Amino acid sequence: MRELLVRAAEAAYEALRRLPKDEWHEEVGMGANGSPTALVDRKAEEAVESVLDEADAALNFLSEESEFIDRDSEWTLVVDPVDGSHNALAGIPVYSVSLAICREDMVGARFAVVKDLTNGWTYEAEKDRGAWLNGQRIRVSSYSRERSLFSIYLGANAHEKSFKLAHKCRRLRNLGAASLDMCMVASGAADLYYMNSTARNLELRITDVAASSLIVREAGGEVYDLQGDVLNMPFDPTYRSNLLALGDRKLLEAIL
Repeated sequence: MRELLVRAAEAAYEALRRLPKDEWHEEVGMGANGSPTALVDRKAEEAVESVLDEADAALNFLSEESEFIDRDSEWTLVVDPVDGSHNALAGIPVYSVSLAICREDMVGARFAVVKDLTNGWTYEAEKDRGAWLNGQRIRVSSYSRERSLFSIYLGANAHEKSFKLAHKCRRLRNLGAASLDMCMVASGAADLYYMNSTARNLELRITDVAASSLIVREAGGEVYDLQGDVLNMPFDPTYRSNLLALGDRKLLEAIL
């Protein structure tokens, strides 16, 4: 199954390399969340689906661009064909395809792949077996204030707690693609990723973070909601949550 996800992610990567960028913005429908679907999202999703069809993979299907498709399987493929689509459409080279195979809910994820669609880097995880970047094992880092790096959403709808947290680190980054922000935590490049939006429609969905949550957990970290509970999400594209992903659990009490 992990190899299937890698092939699907590679297909999405190649599909976008072939698609002229002046066509990426074209609106071709409406996504499951009611927002317009751009051609770049549609082509990436079609590439993923073509790999599943060729492999005759009878998985349930949940994508940011489509409703839950029940194929009477105990396993569901959760897909965000282009996470960081605002970056992609603006010409900012930070966006990914995110895929996870889960049973029952997000915590039931068994396999995950996040592929950076600009440089081809591939993050993978398998439940109870670990996490990898381009085939090399990755681990979260231990926290040190002197070399700390946080990834925090600080947009117009950021909660005031976000700005207070930003003062507690030495360096600050935010990629604008939750899956890649969380993979930074998994690889030890960042200590945490914090998303605390006051606007409900900007909170994250299972399609955004199912894959990266498993990658963080298999790299030795954890993902929480902002009440301090381990984050879980149902197979519901309308369900949203803020979150905190971190490597070193001693950060949790200081933040929440």
